[in-house]
Amino acid sequence: MSQEENAQDAVSQEELPVDWPEDIEYLRRPKISPAVPAVALKLLNTPTAATASFTRFSADALRFPNPDVRIVPLNDPQHPANGQFGLAANKHFYPGNFILPYIGVLHTNNAKDTDPDSEYDISVDRDLDLAQDAAKSGNEARFINDYRGIADRPNAEFRDIWVQTGERKWERWIGIFVVTPGKSAMRKNGITPGEEILVSYGKGFWKGKKEEWVPPPKKYT
Repeated sequence: MSQEENAQDAVSQEELPVDWPEDIEYLRRPKISPAVPAVALKLLNTPTAATASFTRFSADALRFPNPDVRIVPLNDPQHPANGQFGLAANKHFYPGNFILPYIGVLHTNNAKDTDPDSEYDISVDRDLDLAQDAAKSGNEARFINDYRGIADRPNAEFRDIWVQTGERKWERWIGIFVVTPGKSAMRKNGITPGEEILVSYGKGFWKGKKEEWVPPPKKYT
């Protein structure tokens, strides 16, 4: 993606999701940090045998804003993100269904190109030392919360995907999918309308948060 394409997407904001924050830029495709080397970007976006199994989408098939989800203000003192936002389903997503892409700014892990305070940063390719941050720019997926303190397990997960953005041009993105049932079939119902979409941020994220976050008291009725 070129810097010209970045600029086009930045100003093309005719529609915004309900409850979208005014200080966050809404994106329809990932932005690219100027610090990302062209060779790294080319390697990232070149399909290989190892990435051939990633699910493929046409960019034209992705909807922005996405009518299948909605941003929800959280006003429950028992919720770990009380006073902030979450993302809920507007339809029934079945196990394995694609929900939406996770979009932000693709950047290097160099200290000068990374926001140390961001809680929206996710690794894209460790070998290429690339990550994607949705702290200041992104789409609805940035509002998906971690399941801890909310549910027994996540109902969604991150997966790599391929998105065709032009004729024979593929880009490697991150997608959010409903988790599959697994051997125990505990998640066979998928995500129902109105249910909050929850992922696992990973143990590394919560290790750094351990001293900052205190679980809310349990409700007893």
